[in-house]
Amino acid sequence: MKKYVAALGSLFFCVAALTMSAHTVSADAGGINLTTSPIVTSITGKPGGSATTTLHVQNNNANPVTINVVLETFRALGTNGAARMMPFAKNDPSGSWVHFSQDSFVAQPGIWSSVTMTVNLPKNASLGYYYAVIFKPQVADAASDLGSTIKGGDAILVLVNAMTGNEHPQVSVTNFSADKKLYEYLPANFSVTVKNTGNIFLAPTGDVYISKSSDFTHSIDTIPVNYADGNVLAGTSRTFTAEWADGFPVFKPKTVDGNKITDKKGNVEQSLNWNLASAGKLRFGKYYAKLVLAYNNGSRDVPIVAVVSFWVIPWKVLLVGVVALILILIGLYASGKKLAARTIRLSKKVKPRKRTDDDGNSAGDTGA
Repeated sequence: MKKYVAALGSLFFCVAALTMSAHTVSADAGGINLTTSPIVTSITGKPGGSATTTLHVQNNNANPVTINVVLETFRALGTNGAARMMPFAKNDPSGSWVHFSQDSFVAQPGIWSSVTMTVNLPKNASLGYYYAVIFKPQVADAASDLGSTIKGGDAILVLVNAMTGNEHPQVSVTNFSADKKLYEYLPANFSVTVKNTGNIFLAPTGDVYISKSSDFTHSIDTIPVNYADGNVLAGTSRTFTAEWADGFPVFKPKTVDGNKITDKKGNVEQSLNWNLASAGKLRFGKYYAKLVLAYNNGSRDVPIVAVVSFWVIPWKVLLVGVVALILILIGLYASGKKLAARTIRLSKKVKPRKRTDDDGNSAGDTGA
């Protein structure tokens, strides 16, 4: 669930936006709680034709709420997938191409309402267009004599691809790295920064392969990258993350009632998890991670490969093991020493028997 707060001027849609997620997102707007679905979607259409999508919003309040549909545009904000919403520029006609099945409606409690969005592309439409559809609840303001005011709002990002022959899909990986060179325990976190050097938005996807050998003859694990199909807008960069947490022991976020606990600085607190079922996955030594990312350039899938290495040395576990081994060796040495001393004592207590001849005369101890 994501919360969006409206402010005067520009609206900031600070979520992992540009993903084509089908999950819902909710926000508390001026005391009104709504859920919108999807978070982001992309549609295609040809110049002179139209592109259509259906958007959904649910009223999570106990009373009906009047909702107005407002259209804005957006652009990438930073490299973490966030987006900034803003009104259309005066010289940008793309806002006038959009029509909704209803611009205002009453959302009943607990009921999903649907709004059909149609983009009528002109013949000169080209490349990509970015729309932010904002569902703004109309809330009575008792402190105002103006009747009702618009407060807050949830938004759905819609990316439109006008399929034309001048598209040039192209991306490059500008960074693939692990957040550490040396880990005591997993997880190991990887960052993949992708730069869109083409002229149309793209959603590159791939995997990170983990291996103990640099030739990757055998992979230990496979981690998906951009499994949610997050888009990278033309001319921008975006950083995706991947986490390798298949080890023993492993750090996991602390939670209370399913919510992650953070410290005073806002960092998620971690606790070391000792799941004995994963005891055979003690990670130690040098590891290699190979990124294989791919995008479609319009005619084929283009792979991008990058490799990074890192170490995992669980020195505390190793220290405990070394101490335990030393104690065992000391115990064995002490036990062996006691056994040898006891053997010597017993041998001294046993007197040699004298030998006699057939007449009963002593023949001596040597048998001579």
